[in-house]
Amino acid sequence: MAAFDRYNDGSNNPPRLQIQHSLWSLIGLPMNAETEWTLDEKLQRVKAAGFEGVECWLSDADESKHKAALDQHSLRLTLGHHPHTLDDVRQTVDRAKRLGADFVFAQPLNPFVPIREAVVFLKEARKTANEEGLCFWVETHRNNIPESLNQALELVNADPEIRFTGDFSHFVVVSEFYGLEYEKAIDRMMPILSRTSHLHGRISNGEQVQVDVGDGSGQTAQFFVQIWTTVMREWRKSAGPGDVFPFASELGPPRYAITTPDGKEFSDRWEQSLVMKKLAQQAWDQSA
Repeated sequence: MAAFDRYNDGSNNPPRLQIQHSLWSLIGLPMNAETEWTLDEKLQRVKAAGFEGVECWLSDADESKHKAALDQHSLRLTLGHHPHTLDDVRQTVDRAKRLGADFVFAQPLNPFVPIREAVVFLKEARKTANEEGLCFWVETHRNNIPESLNQALELVNADPEIRFTGDFSHFVVVSEFYGLEYEKAIDRMMPILSRTSHLHGRISNGEQVQVDVGDGSGQTAQFFVQIWTTVMREWRKSAGPGDVFPFASELGPPRYAITTPDGKEFSDRWEQSLVMKKLAQQAWDQSA
């Protein structure tokens, strides 16, 4: 496997799980309130709940504010971006170096780019990040490459060294997987699961991309725990000292979040983010 296939914190600690929270997922909280939490209030709650870092998409205009707030609360930074050009990648890699981000993940291009062109782009993007000492992982996400399992399998065939940020809610809704045995979802996704170095915690029921899973004990949530456990077990096979597996709770505000006709959310995304955290820990424990 190529270098930078996993995030390493430079320590001699045993391989471990690091649970993060998406900044985007904190938009519009608390639920249906007239006044949204301030950035400081959001990060206070994230830290108090035991999350170790925050995933951000930052610009020149807001990077200083967010970096200062993260440092104040001793929270680590991961950077995401949606690159359409290699200049987009370079700007984000430069920002990651400047701000001390742990790694970079991307929602690249768009799903109509031919795979052969996407592979050339992604190899150069990965090289750009790796030359600066950063991991670069490609998110499984609708409206980019790859937006479907079939596209991801084509990418793997063309570039076996590719590594993924796995948001498998997208593949589950595109493929209309329900987690039934005859679907063989995990077997079909295995070439992707075995190349995943980072997970996003959102759960689909095969029809909606993001659903409330209650306390996480039901079949829909436990199907995702099986997926995440498989990813973590594969990752552990070659993990060494200092290797860190990052998992981010990433529950989107409307229009990801389902609303009533008056636009009100009926699922408390903050409480559900705590369920995602619990399920991530369950998957990690089961992967040992």
